[in-house]
Amino acid sequence: MSTKRKHSTLKKALLLSGLSTMVVASSTSYWLWARLNSALPLLNGEITIPHVEHEVVIDRDRNGLPSIVAQTRTDAARAMGFLHAQERFFQMDFLRRKASGELSALFGESFIQADKEARLHQFKRSAQQAYNTLDAAHKTLLDAYVEGVNAGLDKLSSVPFEYTVLKATPSLWQAEDSFLVSFAMFMEMQGRDYHNALYLNKLQQTLPQALVDFLVPLGTSWDQPLDAQHIASAPMPDAQVYSLAQSAQGEQPGLVLQAHQQSLYALTLTDTPSVAGSNNWAVSGENTRSGKALVANDMHLNLSIPNIWYRIEYSWHEAAHTHKLTGISLPGLPMLIAGSNQHIAWGFTNSMGDWSDLLRIPAKQSQALVTQVTHQIAVKDAAPIEYVVDMTPYGPVVEREDNGDLLVLRWVAHSPEAVNLGLLAVEQASNVTASLPLFNNAHMTHLNVVVGDEQGNIGWTMLGALPNRAHSVWAPVAYDNEQYQWSGFLDSADYPKRVNPESGFLFTANARVVSGDELDLIGRENYALGARAHQIHDGLKVMHKPSEAQMLRTQLDSRAIFLQRWQYLLLSILDEAFMEKHPELAEYREIVNNWNGKALKDSTGYLLVRAFRTQVARRVFAGILQDVHEQYPESSVFDYFSLTSQWEGPLWKLVNEQPEHLLNTQFDSWQALYADALTFLNSHFKNTHGAVAHAKWGDYNKVAISNPVAGRLPLIGAFFNVPEYGADGDINMPLVQEQGFGASMRMGVTPGEEHKGFFHMPVGQASNPMSPYWLAGHQDWQEGVFSSFLPQETEYSLKLLPAERKE
Repeated sequence: MSTKRKHSTLKKALLLSGLSTMVVASSTSYWLWARLNSALPLLNGEITIPHVEHEVVIDRDRNGLPSIVAQTRTDAARAMGFLHAQERFFQMDFLRRKASGELSALFGESFIQADKEARLHQFKRSAQQAYNTLDAAHKTLLDAYVEGVNAGLDKLSSVPFEYTVLKATPSLWQAEDSFLVSFAMFMEMQGRDYHNALYLNKLQQTLPQALVDFLVPLGTSWDQPLDAQHIASAPMPDAQVYSLAQSAQGEQPGLVLQAHQQSLYALTLTDTPSVAGSNNWAVSGENTRSGKALVANDMHLNLSIPNIWYRIEYSWHEAAHTHKLTGISLPGLPMLIAGSNQHIAWGFTNSMGDWSDLLRIPAKQSQALVTQVTHQIAVKDAAPIEYVVDMTPYGPVVEREDNGDLLVLRWVAHSPEAVNLGLLAVEQASNVTASLPLFNNAHMTHLNVVVGDEQGNIGWTMLGALPNRAHSVWAPVAYDNEQYQWSGFLDSADYPKRVNPESGFLFTANARVVSGDELDLIGRENYALGARAHQIHDGLKVMHKPSEAQMLRTQLDSRAIFLQRWQYLLLSILDEAFMEKHPELAEYREIVNNWNGKALKDSTGYLLVRAFRTQVARRVFAGILQDVHEQYPESSVFDYFSLTSQWEGPLWKLVNEQPEHLLNTQFDSWQALYADALTFLNSHFKNTHGAVAHAKWGDYNKVAISNPVAGRLPLIGAFFNVPEYGADGDINMPLVQEQGFGASMRMGVTPGEEHKGFFHMPVGQASNPMSPYWLAGHQDWQEGVFSSFLPQETEYSLKLLPAERKE
C-alpha cells in the first residue's frame, strides 16, 4: 500500500472516529439538555395544587427572588415548600441523608465514613420524637409545608437533574425530615467538636498539664468581648516542667512538616474556617441617621452549588394586619432564618460554645452499660454494610482507650428537644425586648443572635437549647461525676442577654462574647481568635451615623491588622547580620517591607508574611508536640491547629521570648528555625512562579465552588461549577474568604426601611444551570457591589390555585 493511500485511509478513520465521538457527545449533550429543561421550576401561569386554601401569588424578579403573597400563614408555608421542592429538592434530600447517615445509598462507597459518623447520633429517631412533641399550631404549619414540598416535586416535569445524573429516584418529603435538616446543621457547626476533645485528651495524657494550659489558652490579647473583660493567659512553663532537649534524649526527632509533599496553600490552612468566619452587628438608633437600628450579618459556611440559603419574601393577612418577611430560608424548614419582618431585623453567627462532654466509663463497668445497635448502611452499586454502634445511657462510645476505658459523647444534639420550630414565633415580634426570649426558645444549632428594631433598640442573646449544668468541661470526666451532670435545659430567663449598651453597638464574630458566670453557661473553649471581633469593634467605634453602604464596606474589609506585628517581627529578623548569611532573601525582605497591609489577591507582601507565620508555627509546634505524635501516630500538627483557634497566643510568646527548652530540636537556634522557614518559602516561590515577586495571594486563595454531581459528568461537568478565581480576604479579618469557604450571604438592613438595605448571596438562587437566573447575583457578591435587599421588578408570576375555589 502506498504511503499516500495509508495517509488517506488514516484520515478517513480519524474523521469517522471524530464524527462518531461528536455524535455520541451531541446525543449525550442533547439528552442532558432535555433533562435539565424538563426539571426547571414553573415560573409563569396558573396551576392547581392540593391542599391550598386560597389563591397564592408567587412573583419573581430577575434574580429569581420570589415574593409570596398569601391570605393565610399555612398557605404561605405551602408556597414556601412548593418553591423549595421546585428549586432545591436535591439539596433538602442531601441534608436529611447527611443527618440520617444515608448518603452512601445515593453516592456510593465514598460516603460510608460520613454515614457511620452520622449513625452514631441516631438523629432519625430524635427527628421523629421532635415532630411528635410539636405543639398543634407548629405541627399544622409544618404539615402544610410538607404538602407544598411534595406538590412542588410532583409538578416538575421530571425529577431534579441531580437524580438523573446519579441514576436515582427521590423519595417524598416527610415532616420529620425537616428536623433532620436541623440536625444536619448541628453536624455542620458542631459535629467535629468532640474530635478536638479527643485530641486534647491525648495532649493531657502525654504532656504536663502546665504545658497543655499554655498551649490551649482560654483567650488572647486579641479578645474583644462585649463586657471588655480579658482572661489572663497561662504562663509559659520553664525547663524544669518540660524541656524538648530532655524529652528527645539525645535523638533528633523527624520534623512533622510534610512541607515538600504538600502545596503551600495546604500548609497555610491552619485555622478552622468551616466554623470560624461569620460576623454580625447592630448599631442603635442613637447612632444612625434614621433613628432606627441598623443590622448587618455575613454568615460564613462551606460554599457549594446551590448555596445553602434560599432567598425569599412572604406575606399573609391575619387579624386585619399584613405580615411581611424578607431574608433567607433554609430549604427543608418552613420559616425565615435571618432577615427582617419590618419591625425587627436579625442575624446569626456560630456561638462556638461547648455543647458536648466526653464521659469516661471505666473498663470494668462498660459491659453493664453498653448496648450494641446494629445499622445496615445501603451503598450504591455495592453490597450493604453492617455497622455496629456501642450505645450507653449517656450517649454513643466514640473511643476505646488502651486500658479499656470508654469515652462516651454526651451532646445537646442527642436530645429531641434540641430542635423545634421556635423561630416561627419571631416572625411577629415587634421589638427587641419581646424578641429575645423567643430566640432563646428557638432550638437549632447554637447561635449568637444580634437584633435591632424600628424604635432604635438593639440586643444580643443566644439561640439554641442551653444545658442546665454547673460547669462546662472540655477534657474527659468520669461519667458519674455529679459536678458535671446535666439536668434538662435552661429557661429563657437564665440566658445571657444584652440590650442597648452604652457604646451604641453590639457585635459578634465567633469569638468570646461574655465572661464570668455567663461564660460558664456557654463554655470556655475554642472560640475563634478575637482579631476579627477586635477589628469590627474598632471600626464601629469611630463610625458617625453609619449607613447600609458603610456596613457593606466593613464586611469587605481586607485590612490584615492582625498580621502587621508579624510583618514587623519578620523585618526585625531580616536584619543586616541575617542578610549577610542569606543574601538570596533580599527580594523577599524588600517586598515584605513595602506591603500595604491588606490581604488583596494581587498582593505578594501579604502572602509572604502570612506564609512565614504559618511555616514558623508548624516548625515550632511540631517540635513541642513531637512526643504526642510519636505516641499517637494518627494525629498531626493540624489536629492542634484544629483544637484551638487561640494558638497565636502561645506562638507569639514563643517567638518573642525564644526559650531554648521549647525550641524544636531539629534546629540549633531560633534564628536557624526562622532561616529554614524563609529559605523553604523563598525556594518554593521562585521554583513555582519564577520569581518571588510573581507570587500573589490570589494564586493560593482561590475561590472554588462546585456542584456535588459535577464530577460525575465527564467533559461537561465543569460547566456546572463556578470557574476558579483568586480572591481578596482571609480568616482573621472581616472579609473572610478561603477556597470553598466564605460568606454564604451578606446583608445590611434597617427594619422599616428595607428598601435601603443590601443583600449578597453567592451562586444565586438556581440549582439548575438552565434556569434564566443561573448564577444571578453572584457577580455582585464576588465584586462587593451594593445590591438590593428587597425583590426588584417582577419578571415571572405564578399562581397556585386551590382544587376547590372558596368564597
